[in-house]
Amino acid sequence: MTATGAPAVANAADFDVMRRTAHSAAVAFTVAEAAADPTVAGHYPGFPVLPGLYLVEAVDRAVQEWAGPTREVGLAALDRCRFRHPVHPGDRVFAAAEITETPEGLQVEGKVTTNRGRVADLRLRYRIAAGPACIGPG
Repeated sequence: MTATGAPAVANAADFDVMRRTAHSAAVAFTVAEAAADPTVAGHYPGFPVLPGLYLVEAVDRAVQEWAGPTREVGLAALDRCRFRHPVHPGDRVFAAAEITETPEGLQVEGKVTTNRGRVADLRLRYRIAAGPACIGPG
């Protein structure tokens, strides 16, 4: 939800899972038209664009999809974020996460593209919540 109480540009139901492998995941969504979402219309009045935070969220959604419902991971740090081009209403956004497990948690290289090309590169770190030593019976 935005500060005005309007729906977020891309809520959980709006994300399509494009890929999930042992070391990566990708999701996609379409940016709302400016008239449908004040977040897009008001970010730069007169020049509707998607706020960059939604691109970070899209990579996070890919990581959460990779982790699945039985593994709790949480964003710990945003080490690098480069926004290359604006994302406009109606754009189809693709967010991919390449994931490496380390003793400290997860290292994630995120790439975000639209139908017009690459729009963001991110490097994120995640913590992995401590879980039970044994899953299942026994």
